[in-house]
Amino acid sequence: MNFAPHETAMYEIVAAMRFPGPNYYEVLRWLHEDLRPDSYVEIGVGRGHSLALAMPPTIAVGIDPCPQVDDCRRTETRVVAMPSSEFFAKHTLREFVGANHFSLAFVDGLHQFEQAVDDIFNLEVYAQPESVIAVHDTIPLDERSAGRTPRTTFHTGDVWKVVPFLRQFRPDLEVVTVRTGPSGLTLIRRLDGSRKKSQADTEAIGRFRELPWEYYSQHCKDYLHTIPNERGAVAGWLSRQGDVELIART
Repeated sequence: MNFAPHETAMYEIVAAMRFPGPNYYEVLRWLHEDLRPDSYVEIGVGRGHSLALAMPPTIAVGIDPCPQVDDCRRTETRVVAMPSSEFFAKHTLREFVGANHFSLAFVDGLHQFEQAVDDIFNLEVYAQPESVIAVHDTIPLDERSAGRTPRTTFHTGDVWKVVPFLRQFRPDLEVVTVRTGPSGLTLIRRLDGSRKKSQADTEAIGRFRELPWEYYSQHCKDYLHTIPNERGAVAGWLSRQGDVELIART
């Protein structure tokens, strides 16, 4: 499939106008600096730019079927070249971070809804009450870039379905989305490490997988709770002391 070479630049301009302020890398940096996680898991490593945000004493593991990581890691880090579902089927976190839990995780792998949910549920098994999962690409820019198959060089996929899915089927979770470029960053906490994926989950995932773009355009203001793209707002949410008025419907 051929894409116009200028498409990415056009989407970046649109994203910068829609989401003023720092991009999601900077928000991830805030998370690392404020949480000081002892263990960090990243799904979807790419060239390792976000993985390199982990700093001592954090122990990090990155999971990607085809990582192309530059040697820019600042702390003890393992990169595992395999799909995330295979990783969780064959390994435990203890093998890589020395503990059966994670403090912070970032999901930015295959840009498909069901895989992102599967990654969240696989991570939840290793969650503690204070663990945080960040999920990229949850505020899509338009229908063309948010399809299940790439139609443009700027492809966020249908990961946006993760938020309404969790709102409906996991109301026990605390879910908020930072309005950061280029396509939003959702933060999840109050995870339940004792919970196992059920048949009901599988059936619900199948139903949400078929949601059309119109669902987002018609209902995003109902389910997408957001906070400003500001360090104070993110820190307030992390500390549970932020002003509830900062949370808005986008």
